[in-house]
Amino acid sequence: MQIESLALVRPPTTGDQDLASRLSKGLADASLSVALYSSSEFLCVLSAEDLGSTTLLVVSPRQCIEASGDEPEFLSQVACAQKRILASVGRVGSPGYMGRLNRGISFDAILDVGFASQGDRHSEVSDVPYHFVFNGLTREEEPVAEEPAHPAGRSIPWVLVGPKSDRNRDLLGELLECEIDPAGFCFLHARMRSKTTAELILGTQRLPAVLSKARFYLWGVDRDGEYYESFRFIDPLLAGMVPCKIDPGLAAEGLDIPGVYPSVQAFQAEAEAEGYLAMYRRARDFYVSGGRLADQLSGALGLV
Repeated sequence: MQIESLALVRPPTTGDQDLASRLSKGLADASLSVALYSSSEFLCVLSAEDLGSTTLLVVSPRQCIEASGDEPEFLSQVACAQKRILASVGRVGSPGYMGRLNRGISFDAILDVGFASQGDRHSEVSDVPYHFVFNGLTREEEPVAEEPAHPAGRSIPWVLVGPKSDRNRDLLGELLECEIDPAGFCFLHARMRSKTTAELILGTQRLPAVLSKARFYLWGVDRDGEYYESFRFIDPLLAGMVPCKIDPGLAAEGLDIPGVYPSVQAFQAEAEAEGYLAMYRRARDFYVSGGRLADQLSGALGLV
């Protein structure tokens, strides 16, 4: 696709802000010139004539519409764009996914950012052309260390950080029941819209200080349906931890993603058999082998 002008539209404060930020970095790494607008700014800046040669990359359309200040005008402006692409993260077919497709915007394509293609599932619910984008390395992350810094100083065996969901409580109960090393760290907080909220609650320095001394980062099933949250893999890995998801349904799918276990017992057995450093290297090699996000985005946009 020959892009005359590319604009990324996102809600001002809500929605998938992490996705918007990562896309902007990936596009910049690809040397693609992209203008960034909040949905309210978008109404004031671009004319219908400008939009005629502009491809819009829209993140969190529902929140964009609600925050625009003028829903009919926002939808009218979006309709004038040369092309409209939905940038999505999350399980295909979920209520959130279907909501993004049914908010009054006629999308020409979907970019699904994650670790595993969901093209088959998408074809069951929508005719909009689907393109998988591996959530790969950004330039600021390169190179990813082959070994974590100061592994001997990582005295916290595991951390469990997330919302106070029934499933996270169940996961904590399973950890205690299996008598996993009691020196682990658990912090369950009220469900928030941003992944940075936990850091704000503990203080901007305290949580990173804890994570810098931990070996394994654990989380469990958060919603119905099998889905691997790539963002929950990347941040722990870059902090030197091994990302580990306890999800029996996802484990049964046999995805080529390391660190997915049907139970705490299965995680414990592998940790004892392979050890922290070997499991870190495997996770690191998987992430690096997926390629750069910039290349993934360029390739996907070239197909739209």
